[in-house]
Amino acid sequence: MFCVTPPELETKMNITKGGLVLFSANSNSSCMELSKKIAERLGVEMGKVQVYQEPNRETRVQIQESVRGKDVFIIQTVSKDVNTTIMELLIMVYACKTSCAKSIIGVIPYFPYSKQCKMRKRGSIVSKLLASMMCKAGLTHLITMDLHQKEIQGFFNIPVDNLRASPFLLQYIQEEIPDYRNAVIVAKSPASAKRAQSFAERLRLGIAVIHGEAQDAESDLVDGRHSPPMVRNAAAIHPSLEIPLLIPKEKPPITVVGDVGGRIAIIVVVVTNTIPHEIQKLQCPKIKTVDISMILSEAIRRIHNGESMSYLFRNIGLDD
Repeated sequence: MFCVTPPELETKMNITKGGLVLFSANSNSSCMELSKKIAERLGVEMGKVQVYQEPNRETRVQIQESVRGKDVFIIQTVSKDVNTTIMELLIMVYACKTSCAKSIIGVIPYFPYSKQCKMRKRGSIVSKLLASMMCKAGLTHLITMDLHQKEIQGFFNIPVDNLRASPFLLQYIQEEIPDYRNAVIVAKSPASAKRAQSFAERLRLGIAVIHGEAQDAESDLVDGRHSPPMVRNAAAIHPSLEIPLLIPKEKPPITVVGDVGGRIAIIVVVVTNTIPHEIQKLQCPKIKTVDISMILSEAIRRIHNGESMSYLFRNIGLDD
């Protein structure tokens, strides 16, 4: 198994040193599901905090318990309103800093503005700006998943743990997709060939790469660029081909759901719960969710107890 917690860790999961506080920075109740799952796995209660919007849309945060001298973990699930989400996080981090918290660790499964990590014409590198804002607000550590580019970690002057969802997706393939050994891993573009190769090597499968012109391309909003129509091309090669679509993480808005719902070639869309997508699941029954709360809760436990993080990267390829 790729992501099964060893027996010795199962007994430790609920054993943490004192002085840990877990907050959810979301004002939207629908975005707190992941936070609740993490708290349940850790065996702790969610910290008492009130996050709401003023009538003029200003964000107000009121921490309702003492955080002095404690390790504060702030879980922020990105909603459809990304800018409000960022302000909620920054204000809560600063509030904990001014309340003399020992350390402030941000748990942000999907890092917003990660696609704007390169200079394009007269644009700007917004990821660097956001990293500077978080560090200035008082963040001392960051936990995230599957950054758009691994080099984004260099924008921070604090430790960054960039966890991966690939072990969970690989486990899903092995357990839920029948006869997966007769499958092939397809990279939808040459740019994603390295990641596809990493999946193929660990599953011992073949690899294919789709390469095409930009015209008639479709925006899948998975990696922020227009890609050749993967499903249409594959179906043209073999009309009866069945295609499971795996997405390591979601990026709001998930308009990809509306596109793939009617395509006969795709039998299932596998995503992680880094952002809420209950409405999209109702619209498209092909969506299956892989829960990544286990790896996030284990990362929180290890950081709080001062343990090594290397175990969480033991089944990760260099190109993940």
